[in-house]
Amino acid sequence: MRSLFLLLAGIVHPVFCSSLCASDPVAKGHNGSLWILSGQSNACGRAKLPGPQPNEQVKMYAPNLKKFVVAQDPLPHMGTAGVGPWVAAAQQVAKEQKIEIRMCGFASGGKPISYWHPGQPGYQGLFPVIEQAGQKADVFLWYQGENDTGGNLNTKQYLEELTAHVARVREAARNPKMLAVIIQLGPSLYKGRGGYMALREAERQFTLRDPNAILVPALGRTMKDGVHLDNAGYQELGREIGRAIICTQYNNPVGNWPGPILDTAILQPKGKSKFLNRVNAHFVEVEKLTGAAASDFAIIDAEGTNRCTTIEPGETDLLLSFERDIILPARLIYGFGTAPKATLMDESGNRAPAVQVEVTIEKK
Repeated sequence: MRSLFLLLAGIVHPVFCSSLCASDPVAKGHNGSLWILSGQSNACGRAKLPGPQPNEQVKMYAPNLKKFVVAQDPLPHMGTAGVGPWVAAAQQVAKEQKIEIRMCGFASGGKPISYWHPGQPGYQGLFPVIEQAGQKADVFLWYQGENDTGGNLNTKQYLEELTAHVARVREAARNPKMLAVIIQLGPSLYKGRGGYMALREAERQFTLRDPNAILVPALGRTMKDGVHLDNAGYQELGREIGRAIICTQYNNPVGNWPGPILDTAILQPKGKSKFLNRVNAHFVEVEKLTGAAASDFAIIDAEGTNRCTTIEPGETDLLLSFERDIILPARLIYGFGTAPKATLMDESGNRAPAVQVEVTIEKK
């Protein structure tokens, strides 16, 4: 599997947990897998019905019935009348691993992460369900953050909030090694709403620091409206979530997950000048890149934003040219802006997450 490259190279990437394909067998048990779901409206699911056809191997906890029922969109206690990504994800894992997937959770649209603070309605909606049906769960899936953009929280603040929230969920579920699957924020097509890059970076930083967390991007999927995915978008996202869990939990490299990960950004030699306008962006976890768009890349340096103008594609590298020369220190951003196209994929259709890396000078 492609993650072997990372292990051999000693590289820890933002979408990988350090225990790449090892989960707690006590938590997972022998009869299947138990997931906890939560977040705001995209976690609820806002696409038009119908969702995937029900599968007896995938069940959802219904608190009003106090039992697990066959999972079908709209899911109970998830604040929705529509389709989301979770059934597609669970069915992917159930089919590939030939196990039963049980899910439980709570979601509510348009809410900040503080809504899940102890004593707040989100906490009161989620944590009793964890007590009832989520003990020893081995996967926690979190899809939230849109409401914390617009300057409400910066990267550091959201990172602190997310770290505390995941810790509370793991404690409530009595599984400190539970895999946290963070869905990296998709685009917002609404004008005047900034802060998405800051929160995407916070989500990436969380998975970089947490040894039992992975990142799956919502970017690049098809949209229903300004911020929600459509039916096809949720199901595509769900299948990638499934591939991610299959790899990290079961040592099964189905679909060669993850997608391409921006690894390094190196200024290209140009005589003796210190100010250069070309960068070689290298990606790992990919055999052949497809779908690169210049508008998805930008440099941030002392003079501000420096937009990418052209791309010369390679198999695993992109040679990027920018509007002006780059002044170090600088950061290369993939997934630039509130609503990037984010069409970059690998040969298996896995999407690249939004990443920010330091630009360096090639060593001779």
